[in-house]
Amino acid sequence: MTTSTLHPVAAAYLQKVRREGRDLPRDRLTELLIDLEEHLSAAIPADASDEEAREALARFGGPQEIIDAERPRPVGPVERRGTREWAAILLLLLGFFAAGIGWVVGVVLLWSSRAWTTRDKLIGTLVLPAGLFASLVLVLFATTRPHKEMCLYRGGSLVHCTHVTSSGPSTLISIVLVLVALTPIATAVYLAHRAR
Repeated sequence: MTTSTLHPVAAAYLQKVRREGRDLPRDRLTELLIDLEEHLSAAIPADASDEEAREALARFGGPQEIIDAERPRPVGPVERRGTREWAAILLLLLGFFAAGIGWVVGVVLLWSSRAWTTRDKLIGTLVLPAGLFASLVLVLFATTRPHKEMCLYRGGSLVHCTHVTSSGPSTLISIVLVLVALTPIATAVYLAHRAR
């Protein structure tokens, strides 16, 4: 682009279009800017007054309008959270309590919905599969206090044995357990938020 040959008001307008379109694919934005520069240079002479340049730009529309026209339009109606999406979220969270089948149905609903991106679906499927059930099992396993048997021997013969319960998990392990327990809830909240 040779914005130096454009009227200064037109060059500033072109820069605004560039900023508005920074999320477009690079090649599409470049093509759009080249086309727009040609139209601007034909519509606004370099010796035009600033007022004449602004009047000509008004016919082009605002930079946001130009970029919005370049963005792809969704085909058909945009899906929003509906019964399928809420069922998927609920089954991913609680479905494993129904012999695991509910969670599997939740995964199928998640992947068959167009309300989430592939990244969202991977997070919903792989971040602590089995939902709250897995959290409960992990927490119970980690907090179950193992018993130790301590025996007293004298002269090679057994005198007395006692069962000693070991202490609970450390503070660090307790924090990890709380995070593990909250992970399925956080995933459900994330999916509810990300559903379009």
